[in-house]
Amino acid sequence: MSRTPVETSPESLGWSVTARLRFLEERAWWTGGVNRRDIVERFGISEQQASGDFTRYQELAPANLSYDKSGKTYRPTPEFKPIFFEPDSAETLGQFRLIAENVIASDALTEGVTAAIAGAISRPVDPELLRIVLQAIRERRRMSAFYVSLTSPDGKVRTIEPHAIVFDGFRWHARAFDVEASGWRDFVLGRLSRACLLEAPSETTTDDDADWQQMVQLTIAANPGLSPAQRRLIERDYGMHRGKLVVTVRKALQFYTKLRLGLDLDGKARSPEDQHIVLVEERVL
Repeated sequence: MSRTPVETSPESLGWSVTARLRFLEERAWWTGGVNRRDIVERFGISEQQASGDFTRYQELAPANLSYDKSGKTYRPTPEFKPIFFEPDSAETLGQFRLIAENVIASDALTEGVTAAIAGAISRPVDPELLRIVLQAIRERRRMSAFYVSLTSPDGKVRTIEPHAIVFDGFRWHARAFDVEASGWRDFVLGRLSRACLLEAPSETTTDDDADWQQMVQLTIAANPGLSPAQRRLIERDYGMHRGKLVVTVRKALQFYTKLRLGLDLDGKARSPEDQHIVLVEERVL
């Protein structure tokens, strides 16, 4: 009895098959094993279809998986080389962060691992306010809102033209043109209230925000006050190349980047043991 041929190249597969094979591959890579039941439960397909997926995958990458009879599962081999995804630690750790913040639920790739965030504080943002800000950005319209700040604790009504939202590591902002002040500002979303969308279209665009368009390179190095062994440790922690790490940020956001990294103060303001990195160069591109 002849076997129905399967596709023999990733490019020839349909979207649904590619999604299942990517999951198969990710599951094997990140958890150390994958079986037919994993695919059946994730995608709601039959055992026969799942078997076909394994056959298809083994024809595409015959050296990637070996079958563990005792565990009834496929295990990644020492020669395993993914062909459907590029392993990305930042993406996976970001997923664990969302799970720890109760934004998403744990799934097949993260189950069995506990993740937590130390001292995370959620700054409240009114959903109706956020909806109006997002609509103003999408439709390029002006909006009005009452805004309070440390310099104006009593607050006042502002007319703004937002073009982006920004997370500075602690709070969400709206990057917007302040019509009354005739300048670009960052408005903390939690300090906006009584918002309404105006009929008037925005007279500015993202291209008009010079500090948003301008990029800045921040060159960072291990604190020279550390011992050579300590500096090597910090260089490894930050993935530095030849003792340096270059971070490219928008000029409008460079203050927030410095603040998060402790670079907003003079390098001598903290001990090297408290401030592991220093800013050695700041260059506008």
